[in-house]
Amino acid sequence: MTPEQSSQPQAGGTAQKEGQKPGFFQRFTGKSGQPGSQPNAQGNQPKQSAGKVRVYPLGGFEQVGRNCFVVEVDEDIYIIDLGLQFPDEDMLGIDYLIPDISSLKGRENKIKAILFTHGHLDHIGAVQHLLPALRFPPCYGTRLTMAMVNKRLEEDHLNSKVQLHTVNFRERVRIGKIEVEFLRVTHSIPDSAAIVLHTPAGVIIHTGDFKFDLTPMNEDPADFHRLAELGNQGVLAIIADSTNAQKPGNSKSEREISQTLRGLIREAKGRVIVSTFSSLLNRIAQVIEHAKEVDRKIFISGRSMETNIEIAQQLGYIKTPRGMIRKAGPGMEKIPDSEVLILTTGSQGEEQAGLARMGLGIHRNVVVKKGDTVILSSNPIMGNERAVAKVVNNLHLKGAHVKTNAELALHTTGHGYQNDILLMHRLVRAKYIIPEHGEPHMKAAHADLARSIGYPDNQIQLLLNGEILEFDNESNARKSKQKFPANDVIIDGRGAAGEGQRILNDRKVMSNGGAIVVVFRAYAESKRLVGDPDILSRGLIYGSELQSISKEVAETSRKAYEEQLARGETDRKAIKSAVIGALYRYFDRKLDREPMVIPIIVEV
Repeated sequence: MTPEQSSQPQAGGTAQKEGQKPGFFQRFTGKSGQPGSQPNAQGNQPKQSAGKVRVYPLGGFEQVGRNCFVVEVDEDIYIIDLGLQFPDEDMLGIDYLIPDISSLKGRENKIKAILFTHGHLDHIGAVQHLLPALRFPPCYGTRLTMAMVNKRLEEDHLNSKVQLHTVNFRERVRIGKIEVEFLRVTHSIPDSAAIVLHTPAGVIIHTGDFKFDLTPMNEDPADFHRLAELGNQGVLAIIADSTNAQKPGNSKSEREISQTLRGLIREAKGRVIVSTFSSLLNRIAQVIEHAKEVDRKIFISGRSMETNIEIAQQLGYIKTPRGMIRKAGPGMEKIPDSEVLILTTGSQGEEQAGLARMGLGIHRNVVVKKGDTVILSSNPIMGNERAVAKVVNNLHLKGAHVKTNAELALHTTGHGYQNDILLMHRLVRAKYIIPEHGEPHMKAAHADLARSIGYPDNQIQLLLNGEILEFDNESNARKSKQKFPANDVIIDGRGAAGEGQRILNDRKVMSNGGAIVVVFRAYAESKRLVGDPDILSRGLIYGSELQSISKEVAETSRKAYEEQLARGETDRKAIKSAVIGALYRYFDRKLDREPMVIPIIVEV
């Protein structure tokens, strides 16, 4: 592009002011860096060919987790990620939530591919639940990512039914009507990728989870050059990570965290216990390298930690001498404390995880003692602060030295801060920005960042789960009036249910007010009662109240039942509703409590 061309206004942008010095971005790429600018190598707008393109999220646009984004080209469907969301504190008993794919029902044969950005569970964790329902379309991803997907499917004996394709970085793969390209980005797990879709309407980039770490550990930096090259050629839209859009500056480098960990491990006199997310393989690899330097044997506690380290070793991402890494078990106490490092799960205070059990003194193989150094290489996720504090207190009571990120640099995020996000947009210069991966306040902060570099509101598309953005042949975007369902689909044990909210509401009622069951015995024909109803309560009536309250509940229930019968009502549902209403009023007046009331009518 000539200097004369670079001073001209671009679509959606503004001209460079006369006499203004070129900034960093212009010096770096030779472009003005204004939003909406899409020149090709000759400085012209890229030619568009026919092809209807629309995009929509089925998860990940109103929460952190449950990531699932759909791109449709004509009738071909491409899905990016099938992730899970861990439950909030008030989602009692729920294992996790997965995307609602009901909008794809009846169109399964149109799905050309599932594309995975990286191997974290919020991006791959729903595969064993959703791939069968989607009729096992082919899956594509980088080497470690596909190994993690395969392991997830293997647990449910599904891996033989799926075509898993490993793709190299920068390799362009033809899938249906488009070409797909995987570009290296930096995150907290190796082989993380941004996915580039070369569609008839233009290039669409999905960043996945990313930050720009100039000094990453155990892997190469992000592919700045290819991102800038795509920006020069013209990018229609970018779907970009919003998680840390409210945090100014740049995210810390993993190298800084590595140096802190190295110092603590070298200085420790007794055993070292390190707790982190089992999916932070870059961090785990650092800990293992530092343990190797000081001749410490590594013992693993936690199934997910064992599984992920095993996969990373098989693929060569973690390299250790034979016998250095072992499963925690009997006999480890025979090794001198100064030669032991234990890697464990439980950095979020999970009750059943290794670290919490160590703090309570109920771990099968590890008894925390005075002189141990415990390192929590993580930050508490919002809502987990109290659980983490409880574990830390228990460890202190056992005599351990506990080190957390509150006092030392022991954790850094895998998601970029404001400057990382701005750099991504300066490199790519997409016509449209679609903030993703985050709660509404995170995406709103991302939108503000886009405005700060000149994007007008009509080029920033804030979507909710299920909302559809359509691109016409002129590469203009508009939000469709149609909206797909994106309900909470819960995984509870081995079951999946789309009516999750009703179940959660019932559990909240029981957790707050307990439950009471009223059993009526009635004649089958006349519906008249036989004796008084039986009362069974849980979590509602204290022992001192039991006799008097149970008697009053029985009387109130019987009265409500017989009043309905006197009015000629024989419908079981109507009689039960009357009993529930009467008992609600009773408990509100008498005890100021709101239990779940379950009337049962047994005909004799």
